[in-house]
Amino acid sequence: RSSGAVIEDENGRTVGMLSVLSDVTKQRALDEMKKDFVSSVSHELRTPIVAMGKSLDVLFDSSAGPLTDNQKQFLSIAKRNMQRLDYLINDLLDLSKLEAKKMKMNFEPNSIEQTNTETCETLNTWATTKEIKLEKNIEKNLPEVKFDKNRIVQVLTNIIGNAIKFTPRDGRVPVEAKLRDNKKGIEVSVTDTGIGIAKEDHHKLFGKFQQLGENNPADVSGTGLGLAIAKEIVGLHKGEIWVESEKGKGSKFTFTIPETIE
Repeated sequence: RSSGAVIEDENGRTVGMLSVLSDVTKQRALDEMKKDFVSSVSHELRTPIVAMGKSLDVLFDSSAGPLTDNQKQFLSIAKRNMQRLDYLINDLLDLSKLEAKKMKMNFEPNSIEQTNTETCETLNTWATTKEIKLEKNIEKNLPEVKFDKNRIVQVLTNIIGNAIKFTPRDGRVPVEAKLRDNKKGIEVSVTDTGIGIAKEDHHKLFGKFQQLGENNPADVSGTGLGLAIAKEIVGLHKGEIWVESEKGKGSKFTFTIPETIE
């Protein structure tokens, strides 16, 4: 890693330059160790979490005997927290694979219109409970492009889910897809009428464990890894992802899928 500084005399004239070269080999090695540790711990945690989840399911269906209302209430809290822990573990594993370039991708010709439709249908129930209208605005006759459908569904689910989470009741979430201006590839955007994000916080959005804004307590709490994962997935498709937003004026997240991935 290098850093430099210009040296000036008392009259402000440049008389030289100082450069410092730092060996970051150990820092890089530590970073790799941290990634390996997170991945290993996540794998080890998955088995007991699944076992505890199954045990809770058995208790809920009364196989182990009848439950009182108080017991059901406490078990519901336990199950909700178990689900959140499961989401966190899955996100950590996905991010570890993506960062290590070990995520298997299945690039095939797919319809972005169909992919958008299926994702919106999955999330529509949640939107309806908040009286939020999901609007699909898909350009007609869009060509098929190569992408990993399951991973792009993951990206869309995260972005649309965030839009629903941070949009108040009676809001709108338009989901659009169109040809890019250069006609080479697809551009997908999700807009909301939510709380918006201050411009000085835009650079934080795609980092790990970043959650900006306050969502409704009734909504599922996120892990703060979704957008970081979305950025990695879009990057593997050789695309770009960005946000346009102002505080109090909603947000618009856009990502691209190029015509060719090679």
